[in-house]
Amino acid sequence: IRNHVCIDFQSSYYNNVSALKMLAARTNWVLTSEKNKVSLYTLEENQMLCFKVETHVAVAAEQVFLLLSDLRRRKAWDHHYQECDVITDSDEDDSVTKRGKVQDFILLASRRRPCDSGDPYLIALRSVTLPAYPPTEDYNRGEVLCAGFSIWEEENTFTKISYYNQATPGVLPYISTDIAGLSSSFYCTFASCSAFLEENKESLASLPTSTL
Repeated sequence: IRNHVCIDFQSSYYNNVSALKMLAARTNWVLTSEKNKVSLYTLEENQMLCFKVETHVAVAAEQVFLLLSDLRRRKAWDHHYQECDVITDSDEDDSVTKRGKVQDFILLASRRRPCDSGDPYLIALRSVTLPAYPPTEDYNRGEVLCAGFSIWEEENTFTKISYYNQATPGVLPYISTDIAGLSSSFYCTFASCSAFLEENKESLASLPTSTL
């Protein structure tokens, strides 16, 4: 299975990261709400709702990247996650993971360090199909078109975190049914994320490649 995934998803690795970069580069984001330095932006087009959440933390960008790259730890700060299992590591920067709760997802996770000074760290997520993991009666299989984190290093070990999601109609009800609810949900989630990062800012020097 490991070799099969490596062959089948080579083009998906590039598309995964490229799609996140294109979403992040959009210039028509609308600031919808802001609370305690957590900002929610939305973008509606082609019958889809895209959203961006931004916050800042007093944690080094490399450490933020390492902590958020380990999707198995996301349940520590995101109440939407009950569990996340690594299905296969395609290489040190790409893996396929299974997330499960009432809805489950099969996600290709790709992480990239900056290529040049001033570039962000990237953690890109998108749904993929694996014959070995078909939908089951126990869970409603969801789809993520494009999601992920852009992590920018700033001065004095401050880091700007931007989270993006291009939501499908099937995912939106799982998150919230209105913008007000969406704002409240993401404020709570990213306040928890900031606390998680602060509490663990000294806990890791590096991650083994098998964790992503």
